[in-house]
Amino acid sequence: MTGIDSEARGLGPLDRDAYRRLSTKRDLLAALLITIRVAFHISLLACGTLLFARGHVWASLLILIPHFLTWSFLGWAGIGHELFHRSVFTARQPNVLLFRLFSVLTWSNYGYFEVTHPQHHRTPLGANDLEASPHERLTYMGTLALLTVDVAAIWRRARVLSLNAAGKIPTGRFATLFAPGSREALQLRNGARAVFLGQAMILATSLTLGGPYLAAAICLAPFCLTFPNRTLAALQHFNLSADGIRGRYENSTRTVVLDPVTSFFYANMNYHLEHHQFPAIPHYHLRAVHAAFRCEGAHRHIECGYWRGLALLAREGFFTAGRAPKLPFLLGR
Repeated sequence: MTGIDSEARGLGPLDRDAYRRLSTKRDLLAALLITIRVAFHISLLACGTLLFARGHVWASLLILIPHFLTWSFLGWAGIGHELFHRSVFTARQPNVLLFRLFSVLTWSNYGYFEVTHPQHHRTPLGANDLEASPHERLTYMGTLALLTVDVAAIWRRARVLSLNAAGKIPTGRFATLFAPGSREALQLRNGARAVFLGQAMILATSLTLGGPYLAAAICLAPFCLTFPNRTLAALQHFNLSADGIRGRYENSTRTVVLDPVTSFFYANMNYHLEHHQFPAIPHYHLRAVHAAFRCEGAHRHIECGYWRGLALLAREGFFTAGRAPKLPFLLGR
């Protein structure tokens, strides 16, 4: 899925030659970037498992910190999102297979995302957008959970996936997309079942190869130290409004300029206005698109640096001592 591309609307800051060049997929580069991610996690897990087996418990736990901090970026707020758009590899199959694999690894129902994300791209923050909310809030206790282990998120995810796997269809606004007996409802059910089956296979394999340490390091990773991933995802659309003109995203979408390491793990999703305007352009070319946008002054909402982004969230009430509202998109993940 490449979304509603800008070719039909005019190319804005890019001319046609630049757009054609930047839309070209580079399979070797894409494979290299995926390999670096996989090797990073395998190396940390192997070292941690070895240290744990030799009795160096604290060292084995400390080595999990970078693993946990970056694992959630395999999912929908990261490289999994780009794979869904099929903009990473030239062929369709590796994009789809890796998107679904990374969804399973992050306990995410790909059958949900495959239905809701195209709606999000058509009208970000509009009436039919069941994925993003500009009114998202995070309680202080929720913040603490994201900085440690989010036990509540484990329970929510397991509960929702269980309901979906049993064929329970979300009600309310979700009924418009997941009508009983529809293809979308079957996608939701089958995706949830695939997550459980995949996680069972991962658990069994991890216990065989590395024991409880390796099993916990992989199966619990999507719920540990996820604060950077969650806050970056929130910055994409927090406190913004739906766009009045179809195909324009300046009002609804925020770009955050990050350091190269964070941008790598985030798959350049921080260039979010650029991505919404040109969803067919691979993530490894979005930095060049961003440069063109900056030259044209195309950004209405932009933050330079992660810490400035956090300051914006704090200033505009993202962190709250009260009870955070239930957000629709949380029900499907």
